[in-house]
Amino acid sequence: MERMYTRLLRLGVMALFFGAVVFVGCSDDEPTKPDPDPVDPGDTTTIDARKRPVVFVHGAMEAADMFTQLTQLMLRNGYTEAQINAEDFELFMNESGEADVDKMATAVKSRVDALTASSGEARVDIVAHGAGAKAVQKYLATLGGTAKVARVAYAGPAFDLSITVNGDPTPPPCKYLTLRSNGKDALQLGDANYGSLTGAQNEQLADHDNRQLASSAEAFGKIFAFFTGAAPVVTKLPATKPGQPYVLRGRVIDFIDNTGIAGATVVSIKIRKNTDGTYQRITGGPSATSDANGYFELTDNVSPDSHIELLVRTASPSHYDMHIYRQPWRDNSLTERLRLVPRTGGSTMLTAFSAALRTGTHANAIVYSQNHVLHHGRDNLLAKRFNPAGESIGDVQLLTVANAPAAGGAGTGMNTFFLCLLDYDMNRQDGSGPVASPALNMFGINSFDVLLDATATNFQTTYVLNNLELATFNYRSNGGFGSNNAGFNLIQYEYVP
Repeated sequence: MERMYTRLLRLGVMALFFGAVVFVGCSDDEPTKPDPDPVDPGDTTTIDARKRPVVFVHGAMEAADMFTQLTQLMLRNGYTEAQINAEDFELFMNESGEADVDKMATAVKSRVDALTASSGEARVDIVAHGAGAKAVQKYLATLGGTAKVARVAYAGPAFDLSITVNGDPTPPPCKYLTLRSNGKDALQLGDANYGSLTGAQNEQLADHDNRQLASSAEAFGKIFAFFTGAAPVVTKLPATKPGQPYVLRGRVIDFIDNTGIAGATVVSIKIRKNTDGTYQRITGGPSATSDANGYFELTDNVSPDSHIELLVRTASPSHYDMHIYRQPWRDNSLTERLRLVPRTGGSTMLTAFSAALRTGTHANAIVYSQNHVLHHGRDNLLAKRFNPAGESIGDVQLLTVANAPAAGGAGTGMNTFFLCLLDYDMNRQDGSGPVASPALNMFGINSFDVLLDATATNFQTTYVLNNLELATFNYRSNGGFGSNNAGFNLIQYEYVP
């Protein structure tokens, strides 16, 4: 009996020893483990246990809402809000007008250090887009990032191939994924191989533009599988559900600079289409006020026949009122970003537009999409203008060969990220072709000399992007603070197929 007891004791000790070895070997975040791999063959934990906190790093001229659809899909596939970390990086520019990669990399390090400290996780995963890829490269190569990062997904990246560790652009122990197009991303300049890295899992998504590489269902599926080792269950956001409340968490920020604006009031206004084809603003919706860092939260629903206007007004006349027209929400959002144009000062990047933006009785409008580059040859963007009686006063095709965005940087290939419509020369007539502003064109912001009449409060303009319609009202760009007919329009498409 004593001999049997001794054998059982020895077996128990051996079981504990090998169990400890297996446990250590399966730990994704063990600092001494050379391969922090969430799909280690010895790992028998659930998929949820393989989900790390994720840091999202956007590119130049972007903000956290670049990743809205990606984060919404991650939440629908088991990630928690605490694991989703999409923040704004202020515009770091050097004297040459290029992204200051060193400052951006330091900001990435700060985000990761804070997240590992608060979450208790030793490692995080990263998604980087555009120039954000350079910042992550620099962080990994020079600021000790490889000790705190497990997996990096570069989606539509702009690389600096000189940033390496001993010549390696994918330094271990991290693992890497790249998502590139077949030359249709303007950053590729026609090179179907640009965006791939030696040592990475390189994936090509056919016919994707730069934004789609970080927002499409196909891109999400690749990133999710790379991070977790499994295919996502939910790959598409649901259609809007009228009457259902949606939570909108976001931030009021300076246009271009991304600095937070405190004390701004955000009011939700429904835009309803009448039987005669005209549109009506339905006031009385919920409102919120941004905190010291610009953050706010509100809950709202939509009706079957409406889209949304978010009226944003600062506590003092530091910025113009902004009328942000957007599609009805499909899901709760953690990353809504409401951009305001400063009345004076602001980013030096706006100086080329200063006179046109801040004078005149015409209206100014900025059109963009969160998930879709505006691309001539693929997309159709139409501005339909009406007088106060609802009668047409002329449509303008905004993506044509003759009226294509000026070339330069991300504007090459007749595509643009932000499209500014304004009476640039203030002659109250439509001009011909784009207005060249090289400082902004190189970042994919282009402008058109189009008259948007704001002499009356009920002039309307309807924007149609690939059959998606958002109706707006024209507001005077030189209107007084808090005026009923003042401010800028931002037309924000979010779910372009």
